[in-house]
Amino acid sequence: MADWLAALHALADRVGIEVRYWEVDGTEHLAPPEVLVVILAALGVEIDRPEDAPAALERLVLAGWRRVLEPCVAIRSGSPATTPLRLPEAADGRLEINIALESGGEMRFEQEMRAGSVEHGADIDGTLFVERRIALPGDLPVGYHQLRASGRGVSAAAHLLVAPDRAYRGPGELRTWGVFAPVYALRSAGQLGIGDLGDLAALCRLVGAQGGSLVGTLPLLACFYGEPFSPSPYSPVSRLNWNEILADLRPEAWATLGLPGGEQLADPTFAQAGELLASDPLVDYRRVGLLKRAALDRLTGEVWADAAARARLEEWADGRPGVEDYARFRAVTETLGRPWGLWPEAQRDGKIAEGDYAEEARRAHLLGQFVVNAQLADIKSGRDSAGLYLDLPVGVDGRGYDLWRERASFAAEMSVGAPPDLLARSGQNWAVPPLHPVRQRENGYRYFIDCIRTHMEHAAMMRIDHVMGLHRLFWIPPGGGAPDGVYVHYPAEELYAVVSIESHRQRCAVAGEDLGTVPDYVRPMMAERGLHGLFVGEFEWGWQSGRAALRQPRPGTVASLDTHDTPTFAGFAEREGIPGAEAVMWRWSEELAAGPADVFLATLEDIWLELEPQNVPGTFGDEAANWRRRMQFDMSEIAADPRVQAMFATVAAARRR
Repeated sequence: MADWLAALHALADRVGIEVRYWEVDGTEHLAPPEVLVVILAALGVEIDRPEDAPAALERLVLAGWRRVLEPCVAIRSGSPATTPLRLPEAADGRLEINIALESGGEMRFEQEMRAGSVEHGADIDGTLFVERRIALPGDLPVGYHQLRASGRGVSAAAHLLVAPDRAYRGPGELRTWGVFAPVYALRSAGQLGIGDLGDLAALCRLVGAQGGSLVGTLPLLACFYGEPFSPSPYSPVSRLNWNEILADLRPEAWATLGLPGGEQLADPTFAQAGELLASDPLVDYRRVGLLKRAALDRLTGEVWADAAARARLEEWADGRPGVEDYARFRAVTETLGRPWGLWPEAQRDGKIAEGDYAEEARRAHLLGQFVVNAQLADIKSGRDSAGLYLDLPVGVDGRGYDLWRERASFAAEMSVGAPPDLLARSGQNWAVPPLHPVRQRENGYRYFIDCIRTHMEHAAMMRIDHVMGLHRLFWIPPGGGAPDGVYVHYPAEELYAVVSIESHRQRCAVAGEDLGTVPDYVRPMMAERGLHGLFVGEFEWGWQSGRAALRQPRPGTVASLDTHDTPTFAGFAEREGIPGAEAVMWRWSEELAAGPADVFLATLEDIWLELEPQNVPGTFGDEAANWRRRMQFDMSEIAADPRVQAMFATVAAARRR
């Protein structure tokens, strides 16, 4: 191997890039040098050509020794810990350690620096640098703190994450059940053309009345429904802001908010337009978006004309500084009619002035966020109601708010995907930019914390899409296809620390979508840190004596027959030639509910053997009808359906066993 190639691979290894991956059939893919250079440069390494690798490696090694503290340190609460400190070998004397606590207090202590022989070190311009360790106390409170070390010739700081050993697991370690249903697909009287949070609340009450604890659904995050247009819930505008199109704007729902303007919603033109849209078997997002916005615009005018209501809304926004910024971003997008990458330079760089947007649009988005947050909060606080199992997608639309405002947290030029596997022989490109593993550490995971906190505020349980992303993500370089990608590693211990801290603060259990290509180290760490894995019946079955039989789920999992990305159970049974699909569906559901999984989720549409899926991976465009198909039955019919009642009773009884 050429010297520069060996150095290039060593350089990639040092920053967490895997230079090769294997397909499920054992085919090895070795990353071309040119791809490695592009990925290395995106990670902040100074390199232009593969032949520059030896010098770049030397610079990187020396820079690591010159960095006194790592930018971020994660430790577990209740146990003494240490963290490395890199110093000149001759350094001695007292080292003062100061920990500025998140609560506002501080802890101070001193440690002795003693010169002496060491095992690890590096000579930098004639000075030997060595690695010592700071001992951290075991009684540090859980939270996000700042660590500073100072002494003779030493001054360094780091973000300090102190986390519980395990994520919050729920009362009695769970053992519960629930259902899955996309909100947009729900039907009921008075809708404005799409299922909404009122329907979701009704489903939570229905499940809760039968003893269920969770209602799972697709991401409820903001999407583009105008220009640009991107309705996929897994490519949202933001992972920090909710989807206003799902707000329940029926007069009776508005009355519970205590805001003026309810009479505007009684206008029969809204009901007539909503009824017409609701008769379509597919959600028409463009038309629904226009109808919902028209209603919201009228409500906005009434709210801003009422001094008390306006003050209430502005006080709420003051407690959430990001929501005002988001409303301005959406207003500019609408005013200019194009994504932020095509805005004038000042606005593109985050400088928005009042004249850059229509004030009515800003107000409408601010009010929309208030309404959705209030309605989600009502679901979480509802008595005798199932809680929400919310889905945190792996990424965001690069044209959206998060990348515009938090672009330092992203590797914007890259795309996340998956290498070729059994589900997609040519691989997958999800067209969302990955988070940047280096720059996140330097800012203390500010954006990631906000994403987790946003979801857990309203969830009883949160599902992390593609949980392997806490360990590594498959980066696809610009202009490349999925097979051209490489795996890039992330500081898993630090990311798990954030998840654990927030889950306890919000009393929210956590599941991780561990499907597809899962490295051997992922599931053991998930179990150690208290995250639930997934078990999907369609992937875990076989023929036994001519009978379709399930394997036993792993303990600690969320079990289901299928997912939003698979065929429905009826479609699966038809494809696999399983006779008696209804009987098998009931048998498997009862087996999973009675088994060792912590949670069993029944897909609502499986109960009546729906054939059409909600999404077919790898298909695009309106003709695919992904994320649009509405349910056959409305909420009143579902509540009265004897099949639904029998399934809930069967599952509840099996869980008690």
